[in-house]
Amino acid sequence: MTNASGLPRPHRVLAAAILSLAALWAPAGASASCAFVPDAAQWATADAVFVGTAISVANGARWATVRVEEVWQGPDQPVEVVVRGGPGGNVATSVDRTYTVGIRYLFAVSVVDGELADSSCSGTTQADAIDLDELRPPDVRQPAGRAPGSSDGGLDLGALAGPVLVVGVVGGLLLATVLLARRREV
Repeated sequence: MTNASGLPRPHRVLAAAILSLAALWAPAGASASCAFVPDAAQWATADAVFVGTAISVANGARWATVRVEEVWQGPDQPVEVVVRGGPGGNVATSVDRTYTVGIRYLFAVSVVDGELADSSCSGTTQADAIDLDELRPPDVRQPAGRAPGSSDGGLDLGALAGPVLVVGVVGGLLLATVLLARRREV
């Protein structure tokens, strides 16, 4: 039996089955077109290289807030930075990188319009997958500044300013009251 296409029914069923199997075996559309082997030469081409730990993620785990521990190359980095492993919004690419909170990374990123951009094709890798001591350059720098809300270990007088001011005002009023009362007695 044939139809308008001119193919007998068993041939159409076979063709549909073959196309379905081919679709199942096709590579995923989100597979990256690059492979990374940790290599100091690849890190040398990055705009910024630093060691840090992801402390929070956003945008489908493609953006990481990172606590920077060491700056190996490129511009000074603050204690906390945001590394973008993909575009914002509902857009995804085949080379997006994702991050895991609590994991320490050696980041090898590009600086694009003042933002740290990463991808699965960059030299970024988990720090426990490589020997940092062997790769660490001699001119490692500490991050610039302090993390928001952190302390350098000294006395934080900013937090005490309010209570000290209240105690001072109340104490001054009490002293004035006592002095006026004594003056009236005399």
